[in-house]
Amino acid sequence: MFPATLEKQFNDFYHAAYADGELSRGTKALIGMAVSMTQGCYP
Repeated sequence: MFPATLEKQFNDFYHAAYADGELSRGTKALIGMAVSMTQGCYP
């Protein structure tokens, strides 16, 4: 799908963004789902 280097960079970014920090991983997932739903994307 993507060149290997780009895929690795994206995966590194994704895991860093969803790592526990000020907000837990679960809270970040819920925020992402809420934003998606406000934009018309439903699970």
